[in-house]
Amino acid sequence: MQKKDEYMTLRTPEGAPLERQIQITVPAAEVDAQVTQRLRQKARSARLPGFRPGKVPPAVIQGQFGSEALMEAFDHLINQYYVEALRTHSLRPVARPEVQVDQGGRGEDLIFTATVEVYPDFTPVVPEAVVTRKTAEILDSDVDATLDIMRQQRRDFVAVDRPAQSGDRVTVDFIGRRGGEVLPGGDVSDYGVVLGSGRLLPEIEQALEGLRAGDEKQVEVTFPADYPNPELAGQKAEFALKVKAVAEPRLPELDADFARELGIEDGDVATLRREVRENLEREAQRISRVQVKAQILDLLVEANQPELPKQLLAQERERLKQERKVQELDSEGESLARRRVVLGLVLSEIARQQKLVASASAMDRMLRDMAEQYEDPGQFVRWYRQDEQRLAELEAMVLEDQVVEWLLERVKVSEVPVSFNRLIGREPEPADVSA
Repeated sequence: MQKKDEYMTLRTPEGAPLERQIQITVPAAEVDAQVTQRLRQKARSARLPGFRPGKVPPAVIQGQFGSEALMEAFDHLINQYYVEALRTHSLRPVARPEVQVDQGGRGEDLIFTATVEVYPDFTPVVPEAVVTRKTAEILDSDVDATLDIMRQQRRDFVAVDRPAQSGDRVTVDFIGRRGGEVLPGGDVSDYGVVLGSGRLLPEIEQALEGLRAGDEKQVEVTFPADYPNPELAGQKAEFALKVKAVAEPRLPELDADFARELGIEDGDVATLRREVRENLEREAQRISRVQVKAQILDLLVEANQPELPKQLLAQERERLKQERKVQELDSEGESLARRRVVLGLVLSEIARQQKLVASASAMDRMLRDMAEQYEDPGQFVRWYRQDEQRLAELEAMVLEDQVVEWLLERVKVSEVPVSFNRLIGREPEPADVSA
């Protein structure tokens, strides 16, 4: 008896290095055995007029169910032989195959061709480069600055009798006109704006500075070319302003009441400062990890250019189109799609070859870290676990992190101490004077 692989031929079409065409011949005797088996099953359960169950003559069963039994036999044999072909030739398909039946019928061999795209066979290159890991020590000044921001977020405003300045909240009536006609939505009363916030056109904010409650002023403005209303984009208009009130910001004191408002039950400011410091340390570590990971991924893309499966690339293009709500991708979008596919292939191949897996404990840790951002972490965890797609994405994120950790053990890492503000991008990088 011949083995299944003796009935298989495998070829790679010219110009399609990742495509495989598998032609398989299933002997007529095996086709006939499968059809006979299915006809017998149908005979036992068939309910036909004039015949008792299980007593329908074979010729009648053949006439009634022959075509159906043949198609079922084809489906079973095609799937069985295709799976065997993948195993025999160690093929890893990207998606389901396209199957074409070249020959088939009762009493003859079933010949079919399965065309499938496979993952590229390659060994990922570990980049030979130095990765910079920025580290930041949290100073008292960083804690102070963060507390100041928190106070700013909880500020209130107190009316003052003086000219308005940057940072003040001004309550104003304004009417905008163009060619003597009031602009759509251009007649507004009791509008409150903090000067310097950028909520109004720059000419209007500048005109409000120096005005007191009760002052009026006319100002001409030019709408920016990218103004959301295309009828006004690039157009000039006149605004009549009337200041109703000026109020200056007042920050809450850094005291026990402030600490209690932020969740410190006993109002201990020292405890508040300690919690702020710990949060900043966690944030510094998180940002440092993110930056290192971004460098690793960039280096992987530069060092690896595997053949890209057309189906994966097409899927990524469609994903990007949906994200960007566009019909077609520009060159930047096309490059991003290719980059994502390259990264996906390289990361998954490293994980496969190194037998890395996303453990349940690692997934639990990442999920708990994600949940800490929410008011009710337990509710978030329960919601997240209800969806298989979300869990699959979580598994992919954990596995990606494990691959990055594996890579970090094989590249050079340079530790660079920086300030917290520079780490988070609040302070610019120093100019390169060596050029």
